[in-house]
Amino acid sequence: MVYAWDVVNEAVDIDRETKKWELRKNIWYPTLPNYIDLAFQYAREADPDALLFYNDYAVTTQKNKALRIFEMVKGLLDRGVPIDGVGF
Repeated sequence: MVYAWDVVNEAVDIDRETKKWELRKNIWYPTLPNYIDLAFQYAREADPDALLFYNDYAVTTQKNKALRIFEMVKGLLDRGVPIDGVGF
């Protein structure tokens, strides 16, 4: 049996000052700027066979948010971070 994990959820949000879609400030970010990379790497180590996903909302209705998520996921892939898909 193969399991699917939502490893990181809703990390992209609108910055109220700049009005740009950026990583949401949380307990990990900006203190640990590569927390998304680490989360996926640790998830792969914990379950090498699992499918690993990033998940977010309003991707189909917010074009600029979708583009920001695309850029983020492309960066993850370019850095060799193990991600198998995006849910929305």
